[in-house]
Amino acid sequence: MATNYEYDDDEFNDEPTDVVKQLRKVNRTLEKRQKELEEELGNFKNQARQRTVKDVLTSKGINPKVSAFIPEDVATSEDAINEWLNENGELFGVNQTNAPESKALPSVDLSAQARINNIVSSGEAPLVQEDSLAKILNAKNANELNSILGITTF
Repeated sequence: MATNYEYDDDEFNDEPTDVVKQLRKVNRTLEKRQKELEEELGNFKNQARQRTVKDVLTSKGINPKVSAFIPEDVATSEDAINEWLNENGELFGVNQTNAPESKALPSVDLSAQARINNIVSSGEAPLVQEDSLAKILNAKNANELNSILGITTF
């Protein structure tokens, strides 16, 4: 009588087959590649953060070497860096009220703009005969068009 408790020895062989060996090898290769990519991503993130922080500091007229003292947990947004500078800037001689970005704009001489506005408000629209585009479009022949455009032909 056959029982269900009889097992085939080949099914429970402890030695891995060729397929299992190949899969393990592929798995090790993929895990190694994943670690390399994660390290590379970490390096890129670190470089991008450093570049962004230095750019923000430079745009504010602050020595970019201060970026070495900004903790990693501070976000790279301009607002987060400004907040950190407000809290800790005095340690580095950075006063946010004296930063170039917060200075008032110098007064601009608006006299030229006023002259342009006066001319525009009091000027008259050109007549159709005086309009260059109208002259070009109304040219009757090539010689007339050349004379309007200032082209001399030989």
